[in-house]
Amino acid sequence: MEPRQRVVAGLTGVAAVLIVVGLTAVILDPGFAHDGKATAGGTGTTLARLSSPPRSPSPTVRPSLPLASGSPGTPTPTLSSSPTVSSGPTEQPAGFAPQGDGFVYYAADGSTIPVAAVAGLEVRIESGKAHYYALASNHFGLATDSYAGDFMPLVTMGQADGSSAETGGIVLAGAVVTKMIADKLASIPTDADRWIVALPLDIRSSFASTVDVSFDQFGLAGWSNTSRVVVRFSGSLPVVEAVPTNGGFHVLVEQLGVTAWQVIDPVRLGLPPGAIDPAHAMNQLLVYGNGSPSIKSDYIFDGKVPVGQLMLTASDDVSVSLVVNGQSEVLGPDKVLTVGDVPVFVASS
Repeated sequence: MEPRQRVVAGLTGVAAVLIVVGLTAVILDPGFAHDGKATAGGTGTTLARLSSPPRSPSPTVRPSLPLASGSPGTPTPTLSSSPTVSSGPTEQPAGFAPQGDGFVYYAADGSTIPVAAVAGLEVRIESGKAHYYALASNHFGLATDSYAGDFMPLVTMGQADGSSAETGGIVLAGAVVTKMIADKLASIPTDADRWIVALPLDIRSSFASTVDVSFDQFGLAGWSNTSRVVVRFSGSLPVVEAVPTNGGFHVLVEQLGVTAWQVIDPVRLGLPPGAIDPAHAMNQLLVYGNGSPSIKSDYIFDGKVPVGQLMLTASDDVSVSLVVNGQSEVLGPDKVLTVGDVPVFVASS
């Protein structure tokens, strides 16, 4: 492995910063010795699973009861310019309710948000929340009836036309996300375009508050040349691994200047610095944010971890960009992993 380097992505001097700052001092930090496991806030434990409702892929309500066995692989995500959300007075109390062959969420303002159907999974309403469970026919390698994720109704997402829609969000287990990413990458014809962003946040504890997914060019502390997807939320949320081909993760939190913290894949350090490496495009994704992270000093874990591995807990907006040699790739709604119009988040494990 190449000498560890500190990355300040998105700036013109990303490569220089990686070389000059380095991670050597970090490696010596005794806080890195955690028996090969990342910890949040020094606790040494992963976050407990919470539950929260999932959302629907498209304006049309899909079956959320058990899907027919033999359903093909993960549905191909499609974006509509403006998902339909019905609104108007309703006597239905806020919460989930059956509708047709599936479920919808009745919001307090009278709008209804369809619960997204995921092939191989079924939805069950339990204690006021919508949980996904594996069917025997699932293609994710999950045991029948095992927990697979939650549907979160209070999620908005930016659309291709610049508007924002109440789409809801799905938080899915690592095995499900890994398979969905593989299916999506296989459908992309150009090598350099084979990257996709599964949102690296577990939002299940935000059931009662809105989570917003938006897109702009102001990543990395306001620099206007960094395309990003940014997730805004209240409180603190776990930031987790979302790259199936990762080689571990490096959390950088000291002397960064432009961000409070960044997470890079150590595989990135061994790639050519001047362009996207077609075989490792997703390893060049940068996750970063401001606000106070749970980890107070740099943490390095070199070695593959499962999708969903806890990396830190964030207390403010979390962004993702693809930045190589100070230049960023365009990141819009089409680059976010979705089920229909519903963005996919990763559950911590």
